Amino acid sequence: MRHGQLGRADRRRWGRLAEPAILLPRLALRYGAYFERFDLTLYATWRYAKQHNMTSQENPFVFGEIIDDANFVNRTNELNQLVRDVADGQKVFLLSPRRFGKSSLVAVALLRLKKRHIHTVSLTVSSYSSYAQFLEKFAEKVLRAAGPWERVKDWVTRFGRQVKPDVHINMATGEVSLSLGKGATFDPAPIAPDVFALPGELTKNGGFRMAICLDEFQQISEFNGGSVENAIRNQVQRQRDVGYVFAGSQPTLMQEMLSSERPFHKAGPAMFLDKIAAQDWKEFITRHFRSRGRTLDEHGLKTLLAAADLIPYDVQRIAHELWDYAELKNKRHLDASDVKSVINSLVTAQSTYYELLWEQLSARQRATLQALGQRGAAEIYSQGVREEFRLGPASSVQKALLSLDARDILDRYKGNYFFLDPLFPLWIKRKGA
Repeated sequence: MRHGQLGRADRRRWGRLAEPAILLPRLALRYGAYFERFDLTLYATWRYAKQHNMTSQENPFVFGEIIDDANFVNRTNELNQLVRDVADGQKVFLLSPRRFGKSSLVAVALLRLKKRHIHTVSLTVSSYSSYAQFLEKFAEKVLRAAGPWERVKDWVTRFGRQVKPDVHINMATGEVSLSLGKGATFDPAPIAPDVFALPGELTKNGGFRMAICLDEFQQISEFNGGSVENAIRNQVQRQRDVGYVFAGSQPTLMQEMLSSERPFHKAGPAMFLDKIAAQDWKEFITRHFRSRGRTLDEHGLKTLLAAADLIPYDVQRIAHELWDYAELKNKRHLDASDVKSVINSLVTAQSTYYELLWEQLSARQRATLQALGQRGAAEIYSQGVREEFRLGPASSVQKALLSLDARDILDRYKGNYFFLDPLFPLWIKRKGA
């Protein structure tokens, strides 16, 4: 059996599956007690069918990667609004905590814009180690998106006169790569306005429109402080044929960037991603399990969604593992006990990471997480909770929450703190039991 014939989910999860000596220990570690009860003969039959595309279906629940249009859950209003605003040349600020599906939403929006013959560019700001590298990649991707070499060569020449970069052109593909300067002392700030002006110049003279997404945009402040924000704002506000999505996964920092003291104040509409409604998730999960001839009862669905806290990444993750669990056990009817088994296995698999994270926290931070996990955000400042968990005054609780937010352990949703990883409080509860 050739490796390339395996399903995508298999290749991502288990790699070289042909060797039982490699696979079975991994399954034992991953699935724990319920793997031990599993009939290996049944597994061999299921695996053979899987490899030969006979009966098994690819796992439809996707997490940890960009989700395509076919696997998108709801977000209809947000998607339509984003596409409409960006197509109209708006500068949209998309705010969302991590794991809420922001990047997938943007990816689907850019795909739809591309179908409208709008040229698209996507960069993740946090991928670049310096301001100069970010500017280089911004210019490269804009030039590539603008079209074939014949279309952009005049502007590359003009841009080269202004900025004086080292330009490398692949004449076979027409791709352009740039180097704006070398050495630790190189300051890219003087040429930044010319780089950020490039999309407007190309669209105005080329007769097309462009959509640009800058993901993890809150990280832009790490490059040269406020001067970067000024340089971008001054150029993009003149680009009528270029729509922008400034997407950030740290809403507090993004909101600060939109405050009245900062350059992006009133630069464009802000969109905040909500959690996806429980009913939409229930319909999505039920439909996929039904396609495999399986059912998950109402209590099981509620258990899954409660454990995931309706966070898209974690709903998909638990549903993904539950699908594999059902395949391995060849179980047609699933309930809350099955969901709990999968969740317990996931928590166990993460326990080493959680333990390392826990050891790095102060006593007050640990107590604050215990209180938040057991009593919830609404009561975290109450005198009763502060006394029960020995948290000290409300100011100390606030300081601990802010520090946990800064460490990406907590974030805020509609004003309340929540765990970015909803399985972490389950581990904390298990540890304190």
